[in-house]
Amino acid sequence: MPDYSPTPADRAPLPRDARAAPHLGYRDDELTRPFAGYFRPEVAPVQDHVAEVLLGGMAPTEHGYEAQDAPARMSRPGYDPVETGWTRMPSGTTFIACLTPMPGVTAGMWDWWFGWHGSDPARYKLWHPEAHRLAAWGEDRSGLPGLTDRQRYQDNVSYVDEYLGGLPQRLAIRFVDPTRFGFTDSPGTTHICARVGYSHLPVLAGWLVHQVRPTDDGAEMRSRFFLGHPEVIDVPAHAVSTPQGKLLRTPPVRTAANLVIPHLGKLLIPASLGRDLLHHCAAEMNHLAGFLPRLHEEFRGTP
Repeated sequence: MPDYSPTPADRAPLPRDARAAPHLGYRDDELTRPFAGYFRPEVAPVQDHVAEVLLGGMAPTEHGYEAQDAPARMSRPGYDPVETGWTRMPSGTTFIACLTPMPGVTAGMWDWWFGWHGSDPARYKLWHPEAHRLAAWGEDRSGLPGLTDRQRYQDNVSYVDEYLGGLPQRLAIRFVDPTRFGFTDSPGTTHICARVGYSHLPVLAGWLVHQVRPTDDGAEMRSRFFLGHPEVIDVPAHAVSTPQGKLLRTPPVRTAANLVIPHLGKLLIPASLGRDLLHHCAAEMNHLAGFLPRLHEEFRGTP
């Protein structure tokens, strides 16, 4: 697994929108957005296979694996023993998997979405109307001409505020080039890979992978989360929002923290997070997939 190196987007000042007071739903000014007709106040139900897993409880530990194994495991044809479920590894990693069939959707639509949604909280709320409250880019590249969809989000930071399991979370999703993660390009397939951390603290807490590959009737998303093994990274004080975060990123405190917190993974990751994140991922991906083809067709040419 490659080390994560901070990018210019990490070192940029925390965007003003990331400091705003977040809220659920659309207010009057958001209802004027050209895409507001796609907003639904309630999220679509999770798919049946997810509901069954959520009732069944945690998967056996032996079915989980670590982030560095994801490229080899996910590049094989077919499916893993657990495509939807969660477990906690002896290493301290919480492993989550979620399979979302998406009729009528393509991998390219998801590359477009990840490059498009982060420049406006109202776009982000389309994805999960009952949980998403705020989103802002470390570098807003929406107005830059000539960029591909992937160039808009890779090596960029998405600062988001959302609910997970009923608790508000301030997160920083640091997208990376999947080839640096170990994936290779494949026709009709995309991999969205990111280092997951916090916006109020300079702390990394896991990895995520969303593989979108073609099926006979559209596509399917295979999502993986690997949470644990926290790390404090070197970013400027203006890139974090709290006094505690600013203190934590100073060299002596950062060095001391990185000697201690890797051993606290199980304490920092609540036991309920695996189930909560599985439900959240299953809900948001299924909800957006229901109208993503129409949204993409209408807005793919807009910054």
